[in-house]
Amino acid sequence: MRRRVACDGSDGQLMPASPASAARDIISHLGARSAVETPVALVVAHPDDETIGLGPLLKLLRCAHAIHLTDGARRDLRGFHAAGFHSSEEYAQARAVELARVLDLAHVPPERRHSFPIGDQEAFRHMPCIAAALGAFFQTQAIEAVFTHPYEGGHLDHDACACAVALACQRMERRGLKPPAVIEMAFYHESEHGLVTQRFCEESEEEAAIAFDQAEALVRDQMLAAHASQTAILGLFREPLARLRPAPRYDFRRPPNRGHIFYHRFIEDVTPADWLEAVQAARIWADSAQTQ
Repeated sequence: MRRRVACDGSDGQLMPASPASAARDIISHLGARSAVETPVALVVAHPDDETIGLGPLLKLLRCAHAIHLTDGARRDLRGFHAAGFHSSEEYAQARAVELARVLDLAHVPPERRHSFPIGDQEAFRHMPCIAAALGAFFQTQAIEAVFTHPYEGGHLDHDACACAVALACQRMERRGLKPPAVIEMAFYHESEHGLVTQRFCEESEEEAAIAFDQAEALVRDQMLAAHASQTAILGLFREPLARLRPAPRYDFRRPPNRGHIFYHRFIEDVTPADWLEAVQAARIWADSAQTQ
């Protein structure tokens, strides 16, 4: 057992020994609407993923760091023009303003907001440096739990985020350090019947669906509305709940979701071989802990 450290650096209650137990404990706290006072990190791919994944429950994480791996803006002309902007910089700035409003609603202070200068659909190309930065952050900030994406082929950046978090934790383990618990939030994936939102691609007895009450649903609606540039997409995520589970262990060298990859519908220039190459580069970094 180890002691929890509260946001102010003081000792808290005893932390369960295993990351899976810690994940279940935190999910239970959120379901009971009990505040979580220990340092946690929300590690997501884009501005708006915090709203889809946790919504108003983010307010219960009293010492949460919000980490966004991309600025949410595509770098190609077609991408930012389709969103109604003249440049990727203009689009990124608009999304940053929207995110700031949401994090204000969630009571996440500016000093606990972090982001990478990476464009939409580009995170997989930077997995080794992302994983290295996350691992160092988890250690220095004594992060007890991480909320992140499942590996399910919904969005390329989501999968890169799941992989980077997993490898950062794996490297901590190999260095003899206690990694944070990893908790997944439901987003979207491909199924035989089309796109499925706010569900995991494989059901688990470990998952918990936390339904929002009327006041929480109102806060979530305000968070969704704040992401005005994403209105069309966010209309797919109207169910007033958050679905959470302890993260399983993945083999990121294998295709997720039995090979049903939703993002291949709109990303044509990234092949399975490109993904595998990126994973192998990140694994080389994670495995290097054994030689230190």
